[in-house]
Amino acid sequence: MTGAGVLLGAAFLSACSSSEPAVKRSSKSLCESAGGRYVEGVCQPGSATAGKEICQQVGGFYIVEEDVCHISK
Repeated sequence: MTGAGVLLGAAFLSACSSSEPAVKRSSKSLCESAGGRYVEGVCQPGSATAGKEICQQVGGFYIVEEDVCHISK
């Protein structure tokens, strides 16, 4: 994982802090909460990262049809 990927991953995890048992976040929301821009299924800046990759980096389960990441607590 690149330095930018580590930074994005840390930001995604902190953005998903919640007392709920699971968090459901869109890839766009995850990307933007980390300071990125989500265009055509890819989060930038840094190395371009697809929504599925973003989700997997934070240990989530990606739903392609919804472009949503489910993150268990």
